[in-house]
Amino acid sequence: MARIDLPEGPESDWEKMWSLLPPGTGEAANRFSDLIQSDTILSVPEHEAARIRIAHLNGCEPCSDARVADMAAFGLDEAFYRDVDDPALRHLYPPRVALAIGFAERFVAGKQAYDEAFWDEMREAFSPAEIADLTASCSKWLGLGRINAVLGLAVACPIRIAPPRHAERVPA
Repeated sequence: MARIDLPEGPESDWEKMWSLLPPGTGEAANRFSDLIQSDTILSVPEHEAARIRIAHLNGCEPCSDARVADMAAFGLDEAFYRDVDDPALRHLYPPRVALAIGFAERFVAGKQAYDEAFWDEMREAFSPAEIADLTASCSKWLGLGRINAVLGLAVACPIRIAPPRHAERVPA
């Protein structure tokens, strides 16, 4: 149940919340969100691992329950989503995926959580463009997901996230 009074109507809580703000605000937020998702240069597992870790840290139920569409085609299963929270299981993830999870955790904690050793690992594993992409993605998930969590916005159905345009599926 939303923690603020929302307008009546058939729209989603998300749409109703944005309708309280100046025209175009919600549309701009949705465009930013869609662009980050559709044009990421990160792999689906890297992107999804960071996204779900932030969703769990945010306490955002809609984001925590969201899955990339056709997740098996990208080598993902429910254990992939569940186990991102357990540092003892990070060794089960490819190195770049584990780093993406660590980056997301540090992003939520703030800039003081990053040390030079971590930055050295990031620069060794990711290009500057990939780090910028991951940073922009984390800002989207933290900010927009926090809106859902703080305001208690409801989602009526499971969210299925379209994979990015360049996404490479795992061979069958």
